[in-house]
Amino acid sequence: MTAIDFMEIDAQIEKLKSQNLTFFDVDLAKKCLTLFGYSNIIKSYRDPYVIVADGKKTYRSGVSFEQIYSLYLFDKNLRIAVMAAMLDLEEYIKEITANVVAQSFGTHHDQYLQYRNYQNKKKTKYRFSLPGILDSLKKTLETDKEPIHHYMEKYGMVPPWILFKSVYFSTIVNYIDRLKAPEQKMIVHQLYDLDERLSEDGQIRLMMDTLFIALEYRNMAAHGGRIYNYQCKRQVPHSPSSSTGKGFCQLLQLLDLLNYDAPVKYLSSVLNQEINRHCKLFPQDTTYLGQILNINITSRNIVWVSGKSKIYHLTQHCSGMKNAVEMDLEEAQKLGYTKCNKCFS
Repeated sequence: MTAIDFMEIDAQIEKLKSQNLTFFDVDLAKKCLTLFGYSNIIKSYRDPYVIVADGKKTYRSGVSFEQIYSLYLFDKNLRIAVMAAMLDLEEYIKEITANVVAQSFGTHHDQYLQYRNYQNKKKTKYRFSLPGILDSLKKTLETDKEPIHHYMEKYGMVPPWILFKSVYFSTIVNYIDRLKAPEQKMIVHQLYDLDERLSEDGQIRLMMDTLFIALEYRNMAAHGGRIYNYQCKRQVPHSPSSSTGKGFCQLLQLLDLLNYDAPVKYLSSVLNQEINRHCKLFPQDTTYLGQILNINITSRNIVWVSGKSKIYHLTQHCSGMKNAVEMDLEEAQKLGYTKCNKCFS
């Protein structure tokens, strides 16, 4: 077994230089490596930029540390956005599911957690089986955490919209998968407005594919995995979407079909901001990112404006702005906006 030795920051810099990586600002590189680590920045994001020959890695001519670090920031900001969007989606899904369950089975946990309400599917792992899911939900009822404890003490019961708040997204997704067709169709009809583009059974499959793919991305984001080039294990064979993209593009397409559009709008906004930021700095990455993300990338100079002034900003929170909206630089200039001397200095 080969040992992995600890390497000081200066030694890391020298190693990278020996591999043909250039640096615009060595002091900044040292700071970044100290803050976030060699593994997180270099090992995780160097692949598009290296050439491997005779077991040796060297960087393509002209590739800089700043370019790799910018890709790291691109993915990090996308990962943070995925986590926020999935938390928003999770809250939405839990509320819809709780309302359907209460309507079909009642609000008392002894009513809606009865085994007969669900379909049992064979699963290799107990925690994903119907008995495992129901056991997990019943165990959650025993917690001393609020608000479940309050409802147990005051009412002697916990309605589903309170119980579901305290369970993992994975539990809710697998729980929905165990619901019988009538309840699944009720959830589908609240999630989508697909007319007759898919049969009811097809819509249920679409819903479950969407939830499991969203769960994959949530778990990947929660554990610090790469997001921008992640390919889900689960694929959608049939979708009413006109495109059948893979990777991050697939997630956006599936979320875009939902009636609740806040998650996809937020993710799309962050993705566009990061694409424009990175590709403006390193236009040579435009083709690569377009292929990986399966989207057409067009260069845009984005600025941020608010209704309170005729000044455009480089960042959306400059000078304490709230509810800023993005705008093309050319459009802002045509409308008489002038640049902010603070964030454009």
